[in-house]
Amino acid sequence: MPRGGEPERAALDEHEAQPGCGFTDHGFGVYERWRPLPLGRLLVPPAHAIRSDGGYDVLIHFHGAEPVRKVLAPRGMDLVIAGVDLGTRSSEYARALEGGGWDALLQAIDREVESASGNAGAHMRRLVLSSWSAGSGAIGRIIERGSSHVDALILLDSLYGSYMPGQTSLAQGQLAPYVALANAAARGAPVFYLTHTEIPTSGYASTKEAATFLLRELGATPIAVSSSGDDARSAAPGDRAEEAGDALRLTRMYDGGSLYVRGYAGAGPGEHCAQLRLLPAILAEHVLPALHR
Repeated sequence: MPRGGEPERAALDEHEAQPGCGFTDHGFGVYERWRPLPLGRLLVPPAHAIRSDGGYDVLIHFHGAEPVRKVLAPRGMDLVIAGVDLGTRSSEYARALEGGGWDALLQAIDREVESASGNAGAHMRRLVLSSWSAGSGAIGRIIERGSSHVDALILLDSLYGSYMPGQTSLAQGQLAPYVALANAAARGAPVFYLTHTEIPTSGYASTKEAATFLLRELGATPIAVSSSGDDARSAAPGDRAEEAGDALRLTRMYDGGSLYVRGYAGAGPGEHCAQLRLLPAILAEHVLPALHR
């Protein structure tokens, strides 16, 4: 997140008893196992998911690697999946990618895919970035540098902002890299999918405030969703969304080009954790079709 605020989030296992925070383990699916990286760990799909020229599509997710494995691995999406967990503060993620940390991570992924697939020319073809909660610290560093082309960005209750000194509002020009990406997505460029809950924050802007600010910067207005409507009940698409219980209830939405913003009710850990359950449907319905055009 921008400097001036630092969300601290509890680890998922501290909240497993909360509705939305317990993720059923259906195994590794077509993936063999986690492969260690210098920063994080990696799931490599079967060889058929790697192109003959060595090209592969990768999802790099920050914060919540195990729940991401649990919701994605059994679905066989032909993605290389990297999961990075570095603590509960956004600054821990940001620091890890300073200097050559980001380039080293990408190089390590290439090496592991090459080793697992036997393809000596393994290289990243499409890059999808996602984060949950404090993982936003890593995303901020990556997009601020602008050194990698990002083919899709998914922020699951993970975009925060800094207040102006002595105020509780975001300044004009705040979140500029995200606003630029959202503008590009609205024109049909790489997918940008943003979700938020109503969890309050102290000393910095919440994910709801940041999403509202971003839409305002674009001149965009979200549509309110009735709590009793079909749209609200279908807020968690996918065949295992029922595990979230009532932790996913849609309250507002915005679609424009390749920009998608979804707001959800709830201000507790269960609602926060449940955002991770949205990832399979976001990938299947929006990201993967865009990558394969």
